[in-house]
Formats: sequence, C-alpha cells, structure tokens
Amino acid sequence: MVLKTVGLTKQFGGKTAVNDLNITLSNGVYGLLGANGAGKLHL
Repeated sequence: MVLKTVGLTKQFGGKTAVNDLNITLSNGVYGLLGANGAGKLHL
C-alpha cells in the first residue's frame, strides 16, 4: 500500500500546520513530528 499527498495544506484558525506537503509513504513505520515535537504515528 502507498499513501501519497500532493500539495497538502492544513490551517487551524490563523496558524498553518502543514504547507504544500508532497510525500509518498510505502509500507513501514513513520513518525511525523511538528516543530515542537508533537506528532502522530502511522503504522
């Protein structure tokens, strides 16, 4: 399985959390961290 994003942008109020993200993830374990170390784990 492959997860792919092209040009992903996410905003919360006036804050931009993700700006123009292009990424392709294949099978595996990934951790996505923000600037402050907070993040989500994808298995």
